[in-house]
Parts: sequence; C-alpha cells; structure tokens
Amino acid sequence: MVRDLLDLETQSAKKKKLDREMSRANYDFIFIRRENSGVVPEYVFRIIPKRKDKHLLRGQMWIDAGTFRIYRIEGVSTASPSLWLKNIQITMQFAILGGMSVLVSVDAVATGRFFGQYTLASLAVRAEETQPTGPE
Repeated sequence: MVRDLLDLETQSAKKKKLDREMSRANYDFIFIRRENSGVVPEYVFRIIPKRKDKHLLRGQMWIDAGTFRIYRIEGVSTASPSLWLKNIQITMQFAILGGMSVLVSVDAVATGRFFGQYTLASLAVRAEETQPTGPE
C-alpha cells in the first residue's frame, strides 16, 4: 500500500513537471528573427501557451544559435496566480554551469488588484560561477 502511494506521488510530480516544461506539448513556437546583438548569434521565438495556466508564459524566448540552449525567456503569465494579482511579467536568465544550462536569475513585476506593482528580483547563481549563454 505504501509503495502504491509513493508511486502515485512520483507520477504526479512527473506530470506536473511535464505540464510546465518548454515543449510542443505546452507551447506553440513561432520564429521571429535572428539577432547578432551580442557575443553569439541567437534566434528569437514567440512562445504561445496552448492553455491558460498560471505556470505558462506568453512572450518571447531567446536561443543560442550555436548550442540551441535557451538563455532568456520573457513573458506574462497566462492565468492569474492568485486572487490578489492581475498579472505577472517574468524575465528568466539562463547560463552554462558545469556544462548544463541552469536558471541564474528571475525578475518579476506583479500588478496587484488593490495595492499596485511589486517587483521581485532573485539571483540563483553568482556570475563568477557561470558562463553566459548569450549577450548581456
């Protein structure tokens, strides 16, 4: 019985991750342009979520043209995460750490229904520990 409960929890956690990932199951991608504004050329795609979900964003994504790794995502949440918020605009930056692309910073601007705008800025990894995957 315990094993069945643990299996159920594991499957639920995997499903939740799949429901949020940047994939064709959750998004439509439209190529917008190729940019050469920084150190490496990049592709810019419009990301359009296939459903309303507080974990999915409508916006743009920048991809390193050489490695095809995501290095920046900007967007607006497609569904309000709570009764108190109208919307959230999010910018996520990624960098290479130990050969993997990892999230290094998140900036969010939330518009409250009653209390105006709030800004959240987080830095997950120090810049000295990473190699940027795209232009600053």
